[in-house]
Amino acid sequence: MPTEQVLRPDTRTGPGRRFEEFTVGERFTSAPRTVTAEDLADFTRLSGDDHPLHAGPDGILQGPFGLAVAMGLLQSLGLHGSAIRGLLDTHWSYRLPLRVGDTVHLEMTVVRCRRTRKGDRGVVTRHMRLVDEQGRTVQEGTTSALVDAAGPGPEPVGRAFGTVAWGEALVAALAPEFAESLATWDGAIGLRAGEHEVCLRVYRGRVIEVASRAALGPTFTVEADELTWTELVTAPANEFTRFAMSGRFGMRGNGYEYLRLTKALHLIVDAARGIA
Repeated sequence: MPTEQVLRPDTRTGPGRRFEEFTVGERFTSAPRTVTAEDLADFTRLSGDDHPLHAGPDGILQGPFGLAVAMGLLQSLGLHGSAIRGLLDTHWSYRLPLRVGDTVHLEMTVVRCRRTRKGDRGVVTRHMRLVDEQGRTVQEGTTSALVDAAGPGPEPVGRAFGTVAWGEALVAALAPEFAESLATWDGAIGLRAGEHEVCLRVYRGRVIEVASRAALGPTFTVEADELTWTELVTAPANEFTRFAMSGRFGMRGNGYEYLRLTKALHLIVDAARGIA
């Protein structure tokens, strides 16, 4: 299994990384940054938001300010230079107030790498978290960037969660116990990561089809965001039960069948960890 990187670069150099140089599971941590009164004044002037809640002496710097801080800290990592072609989307959540005097740092995890159809560029999705000095998450979300590629590919599928290619690799890595545990079962298991879902059509212990959808729909679907899948396959041990019990994994569909297939699901996760 590839080793995760934890880096703390403090300079920006050169063109930055190309698509092939990013790996799902890589983690980066920025240097800390303290929010100043000048930041508040600049934000108020630029946004025009002078509401007392945001611009008063105890102003809460919510909204785009936190995202702007995160993007600034991201740039300080030196990962994205001239190789980056654009920011594609951002999904952001506000967990705690951000005020003048607070010191935060950025923790970033690469959660998906997908090459474009032409092959000359790729989309890198990053989960980003602003963390305060107490270790609390202040704001977090995901952003995707379009990045130049060095060549046409191919790229590994072991961490392309929820795709058909990933599902096929996963099925090939399943232990013999999987077939034994489902020897009399007939149905479909959905595995969803973010917006990507793959269905494993199972008949009497054998996976007879791997597709983006099942003809009659999955019997049940196990789903989580891409960060959760990333942390599951890179953890020291199979922690699916703990992740599920804590609500990080959800389930849609037939709950009875989901509980019946607990062993099979653990074997699926073992296979996912093996190919990662």
